[in-house]
Amino acid sequence: MSYYLLLLRDHKDRWSSFSPEEQQAVIQRFNAWNDALRADKRFVSAAKLTQARGNTVRSNGEELLVDGPYSEAKEAIGGFFLIRAENAEEAAKQAEGCPILSYGGSVEVREVAALVDVDGRVD
Repeated sequence: MSYYLLLLRDHKDRWSSFSPEEQQAVIQRFNAWNDALRADKRFVSAAKLTQARGNTVRSNGEELLVDGPYSEAKEAIGGFFLIRAENAEEAAKQAEGCPILSYGGSVEVREVAALVDVDGRVD
């Protein structure tokens, strides 16, 4: 099995437009999807990113430049899931169940070349 990173993208202001009841319903759908990934032994890790402004570090070859995500961007990465799948098609099939798709978000599916654990072992 290979590892795939599912990058969840959403409109940056969409979540705050949901009522508390709508937010809870979405959280429940995410929990159910996560539970299904775990039951199938596909789940490896996941995290929701904070809505705090982040930074981007770039190098122009001489110095490091730090700037933030640009405010004109309509979508932002809100979190990720790291899953196991036999191939890219199977990973995409798993991504199709992500609740973010039901309200206009997207999921980018990327294969992980090598996974290094906290002890430095490569899988």
